[in-house]
Amino acid sequence: MKKHTVILALALIAAFSSIAAAADIKIGIVNLQKALNDCSAGKEAVAELEAEVKKRQEQVDEKQEELKKLNEEMEKKKSVWSEEVKAQKQKELQAKMQEFQNFFVQSNDNLKKMEQEKKTVIIKDLVEVAKKMAKEKGYTFVFETQSGVIYNPPDADLTDELIKLYNAEYKKEKKESKDKK
Repeated sequence: MKKHTVILALALIAAFSSIAAAADIKIGIVNLQKALNDCSAGKEAVAELEAEVKKRQEQVDEKQEELKKLNEEMEKKKSVWSEEVKAQKQKELQAKMQEFQNFFVQSNDNLKKMEQEKKTVIIKDLVEVAKKMAKEKGYTFVFETQSGVIYNPPDADLTDELIKLYNAEYKKEKKESKDKK
């Protein structure tokens, strides 16, 4: 891993030195995680996910209550049931418990997938806005802070500007989609 880092660093130094000879270098950085958390689309995605989590939790609670009632019924009536009925009811309870576990796992998987899909789309859009912003403002390089930037001067951080531009585009797209309806 260190070997790859050294090679990458040497390549960047070589690239910077050749570019520096040709023109001034303008470097910016963005924190995509911060942009994701602070942009309008990111906040809306979080709200949608929270609403979905709440809905799923209600379903989980309902299924748990059903299991609890079935178990209580078995405890109350098992003394009057024949062995055959007890075995049948035990099978029913186990089947419902398995069904509940499957629902719970599937529900969590679906939530994770939904979250990842939303994040992926927003990050992709943020990267496109960052590229556009970098070209318009004449940046030679724009780095993502989570990818290994150890230090940067505060004026090189373009994250807040990226959020503003993204929000403006997002608001415009949202308005256009409402107007089409």
